Amino acid sequence: MSHVHVIGAGIVGLATAIRLQDEGHKVTVIDRAGPGEGASRGNAASIAWTDVAPLASPGIWRDVPGWLFDPLGPLSVRPAYALKVLPWMARFCLASLPTRVKASTTAKAALNGAALPAWQRLWQRTGTAHRVRYTGCLDVFDDAGQLARARSGWQEQRDFGIDVEELDGDQLRELEPDLGACVVGGARIPGWCSVDEPFELCTDLASFFEGQGGTIRRSSVRAVSPSDYGASITFDDEAAPVESDHVVIAAGAWSRTLTAQLGDPVPLDTERGYNTTLPESGVDLSHTVILPGYGFVLSQLATGLRVGGAVEFGGLGLPPNWKRAHALLTRARHIVPDLQTQGGTQWMGFRPSLPDTLPVIGRSSASDRITYAFGHGHHGLTQAAITAELIGALVAGEHTPLSLEPYRAQRF
Repeated sequence: MSHVHVIGAGIVGLATAIRLQDEGHKVTVIDRAGPGEGASRGNAASIAWTDVAPLASPGIWRDVPGWLFDPLGPLSVRPAYALKVLPWMARFCLASLPTRVKASTTAKAALNGAALPAWQRLWQRTGTAHRVRYTGCLDVFDDAGQLARARSGWQEQRDFGIDVEELDGDQLRELEPDLGACVVGGARIPGWCSVDEPFELCTDLASFFEGQGGTIRRSSVRAVSPSDYGASITFDDEAAPVESDHVVIAAGAWSRTLTAQLGDPVPLDTERGYNTTLPESGVDLSHTVILPGYGFVLSQLATGLRVGGAVEFGGLGLPPNWKRAHALLTRARHIVPDLQTQGGTQWMGFRPSLPDTLPVIGRSSASDRITYAFGHGHHGLTQAAITAELIGALVAGEHTPLSLEPYRAQRF
């Protein structure tokens, strides 16, 4: 029996570890903080398999200048990080060229199209299907111009076979009476689904993994390198390296340092996301409500209403700017006037993001015994189960259900 080490106990790492167990491997998961304690803890809880368009697109440049001049807007760059993020932004510009966007859209649609069936298999396997909610989502707009521009994106989703129903403001308020009079229109996407609490899903998966004989180790990994045995792992808290038959790097925003050591300088950066979870919000939303014009989402969880999203580039080291979380609540009350914003729990996390909005899934340049599974951006929860199946096939030397060419680390 081979021994596989998975670096990262977020939703991608945990799903991958369970898949590798099912393939017959002994598996150890290594994480600096513990299961679900990174970006997986505070995400929007959505299985957004109906998304097909990459963030990098020609149309986004109509909105970016206005966002950047608003320090609390949907997209901001911390001044202390502006020079460091320039290379990432340059690649983002290149990824927005029409030919690049077409390729990224095809690759994203393929991965997301396989995401929900993969999750349904994993939920059934782990006894966690009770956490999923098939309630759909609403795209909501308070600006007629933004609404008009959204129609091309909805048509693109329809071209991929996704059901999108455009609705006017009154029809949206019939579905969600708490929406305010400012809402002029939007769309309902019934195929979208969500989970009741993403962190609790992570802890459930971790418990299942350990119950099947898996080991979770809380340590910080300093380096991974090829070895005669397979791969060698060096820890910050231990001088002697640990040998492994195979290593999977699924460390989210912390993956870049490890991959650079292996000859794969991936342009991974972190989109810092903020949210507030309101246990007593005063409203009852039956759909996930997405506000594309403001870059955030309202998600009804078992623990309360989560108001979160937006993008801030500030790296891993700068302290949080909690004014961004407050700004999201202010804008949410514009859309949902009865929202009660007191008593919430704030959170900030690091989404691992790549300029073309696609993750890295595939083998390292240094060794076939070192495999990558990171950089899922806003779709870590969505793409976790299908990523796990792809990694399971790679480690086993089997044919993967999707071509991994668009997701290779060496594409950059």
